[in-house]
Amino acid sequence: MATKTPYQRFIKNLKDAMEVLKLSPMEKKLLLEPQHNLKKSLSIKRDDGKNASFPAFRIQYNNARGPYKGGIRYHPEADEDEVKALAALMAVKTAVVGIPFGGAKGGIQCDPKTLSARELQELSRAYVRAFKEHLGPDIDIPAPDVNTTPAIMAWMRDEYEKLTRSYAPAMITGKPLSYDGSRGRDTATARGGFFILQELIEGEALDSKNLRVVVQGFGNAGATMANLLHGAGYTVVAVSDSHGGIYSEDGIDPVSIEKYKKKTGSVTGQYCKGSVCDTEKMKLDRVRQVSNEQLLELPCDILVPAALDNVITGKNASKIKAKIILELANGPTTPEADDILQKRKIKVIPDVLANAGGVTVSYFEWTQGRSGEQWTDDQVDRDLKRVILTAYKDVRREVHRRKIPYRQAAFILGVKRIVEAMRVRGWVSNG
Repeated sequence: MATKTPYQRFIKNLKDAMEVLKLSPMEKKLLLEPQHNLKKSLSIKRDDGKNASFPAFRIQYNNARGPYKGGIRYHPEADEDEVKALAALMAVKTAVVGIPFGGAKGGIQCDPKTLSARELQELSRAYVRAFKEHLGPDIDIPAPDVNTTPAIMAWMRDEYEKLTRSYAPAMITGKPLSYDGSRGRDTATARGGFFILQELIEGEALDSKNLRVVVQGFGNAGATMANLLHGAGYTVVAVSDSHGGIYSEDGIDPVSIEKYKKKTGSVTGQYCKGSVCDTEKMKLDRVRQVSNEQLLELPCDILVPAALDNVITGKNASKIKAKIILELANGPTTPEADDILQKRKIKVIPDVLANAGGVTVSYFEWTQGRSGEQWTDDQVDRDLKRVILTAYKDVRREVHRRKIPYRQAAFILGVKRIVEAMRVRGWVSNG
């Protein structure tokens, strides 16, 4: 039976790991559901004078290894199942990279594009007022996620400090650099994935100059990854955003694409205005338009899904031509697709490892907030590389030792570390 929801997909991977680890019934019970599922309704006054209410939630999955950690997303379709899955994945992710956090996630059901700057600030402050008892540097540390920004994190920190009459730079991460944020936070997700990919390619004695890459999603993580790969000699043959993508077997220049995307709002902006494209120019540059669905099935060596979840499925996994998939997005591959990709011997570096650079540098920001230090770019980059490659090698060791896929190895490693912490804390017996 197909696993349809994000949380069902997480449970499938979790249960596979729990069976291998032979956990007790109590250990399984503590891992299968979040510790706290907090819900509130946030009320604000709109600019037209009318009152409006927005459902909001904070799901705290597990804090055996340290304070809860995870982003807050603003989206009209942000629902409990999706946020619960992301909170659970965060608990596994922080354990995989060995940083002292648990997992959480939050959300507000709203369309931020319909809110003025004042309304957005009021809603952000209302979130902190609603959940303040459950937040704090030693309790639960939020961060940005879909449609949330460093400015929103700054408003939330300011509100928390007013309410608690404290100085608390470590209560939230992803803040502006001028307000105790960390250097390297904006590129951390992509850089972490890039370090892993470089290690993998080197380990297999491959030459980056002979490798073609497709990147789905040209937001912050996808665009940064495309630029890093291009700079390291890989040939980026295709990129896409929500409007579609472009492909050239000769390779494209992500720097140029990014420039036109900023100007026009689309990766196809160099060639197209809306649905009207300069076909002569495209022909001259040997470029063609592709849909997001077509992009996944293009001829390439490495595929980087960096946008939405649930894009590689049982329906298209047999058509994927990449030999390596690096998941910068959360949950891009379904368990049904995993089974097909495994049979086809396609390596999948899973989200809980591949995109953990973001939460790793969030940990550095939390550390800086607690100590009052400001790390240099070099220090952040050096420590990110150390943490992420140690995690990759730990997972790779499980892969070779147990002869299993990377995702299963990462889940086994993460779950084992969470359970070890639960045993130390006396939540479960050591028997």
